[in-house]
Amino acid sequence: MRAVVVTQAGGPEVLEVQDRPDPEPGPGQVVVRLAAANINPTDIGARHGMFPPGFDIEGPPYTLGWDFAGEVVAVGPGVSDGPPASGGGATSPLDPDELAADPTQPDSLVDAASADALIDPTGDPAPLAAEADPGVGAWGPGDQVVGMIPWYVAGGRYGAYAELVLAEAAWIVARPETLSAVDAATIPLNALTAQQALGHLGAPQGAEILITGASGAVGAFAAQIAVAEDLKVTAIAGTDDEEFVASLGVARVLPRDADLSDIGRFKYVLDAVPLGADVFPAVDDGGVIVTTRPVKDEPGRRITQRPMLIEHDQELLKRLVEGVAAGGLVTRVAKTMPLEQAADAHRAVEERGRKGKIVLVP
Repeated sequence: MRAVVVTQAGGPEVLEVQDRPDPEPGPGQVVVRLAAANINPTDIGARHGMFPPGFDIEGPPYTLGWDFAGEVVAVGPGVSDGPPASGGGATSPLDPDELAADPTQPDSLVDAASADALIDPTGDPAPLAAEADPGVGAWGPGDQVVGMIPWYVAGGRYGAYAELVLAEAAWIVARPETLSAVDAATIPLNALTAQQALGHLGAPQGAEILITGASGAVGAFAAQIAVAEDLKVTAIAGTDDEEFVASLGVARVLPRDADLSDIGRFKYVLDAVPLGADVFPAVDDGGVIVTTRPVKDEPGRRITQRPMLIEHDQELLKRLVEGVAAGGLVTRVAKTMPLEQAADAHRAVEERGRKGKIVLVP
């Protein structure tokens, strides 16, 4: 099979398409023929050799990629006999400081404060797909699936940038027929982060919240889920992207260059850019910020900063995938690019002003 391999830490030029042995599934594992692999800012960070502390990641060389969709072509012992074991570990959407410096990049989530912290979402996920069955059955060849590799927990030993993706059965869910593989591949890391970050925020029903980076994948999913949970959302859009953010159903849309000292104060803030200390003028004294990059507190303001991490949750992922398939959530794809052009795709991800995800296809 062909796979995109990081040959050394560095820029897009270190990505090399190589012939690799076809993977063989072990106990509890599946092999998925790739139909689509989403490029996340986490991949950019890993390409640079940037990882959160506490994970045993060797290399390069390694293959990147968290989110994928495709068709099961082989299963290991135990997978066809019953439901895959639930599980997965805590992971963190860590991305390079270089991306964080540019708030026009809507997906630039960076610098998780602690790799061993977990988000424990409060309450049930929003009823975006009322009939969705969170149960997971056995897998077999021909099944259409979408999944997320918890890349850091897996130690870089798995990756989605490959024609054949080896994964634990617990990492995948069924892809509904009404959902394209390309759209499906944009869901796992971004929607799970959004849902769990809102749970960590802990805003009660009817509360007003502020979401930064609402044009990006995490911010857009968070805005939609928050609206479905009857929260009153003020959302900061990317450059010239107010119309899209307004279409998500939020109560108020602010431009990217809004003066945050003049928009009112919020008790609950989801800082998905992240803006860091620049968001403090919009936070109530005693308020809560969920962010990937906690910064030094302002003295006397009693602002609580909670690191935004992600815990793999198979049942929640199924609900979110069903939600997109049913139209309760929308996702956005800027373009697809061939797997062989992964280096050019990474260059495109790092460009300013992009609207939507870039997805690799075989």
